[in-house]
Amino acid sequence: MKTMPLREFQREGVKALGPGFSAEPLLLTGRDREFVLLQVPPDDRSAVLDLAEGLAAVLALRQDQERAVEAGLDQTSMEDIEAEIRTARKSIGQRKRTA
Repeated sequence: MKTMPLREFQREGVKALGPGFSAEPLLLTGRDREFVLLQVPPDDRSAVLDLAEGLAAVLALRQDQERAVEAGLDQTSMEDIEAEIRTARKSIGQRKRTA
């Protein structure tokens, strides 16, 4: 996989890719983030977008799991979880009766 600084790509645009830009993914590297540039044939656009959305969901879930571990939520017992659910349901029921 070819790597290119994000600044260079921003400055040069498509010219930075060179004359024979291939179907090989390009990793654009910045200070804090990285991006993958991938050539997509028009017929495959929907499939690639679906794949990218699924990947984004997996990455978001992984990030949420890491935050939960940092907060110690991975140590929460099933009894505590069920008690929180009961409390939330009671609260919802009370709001419905008062409305």
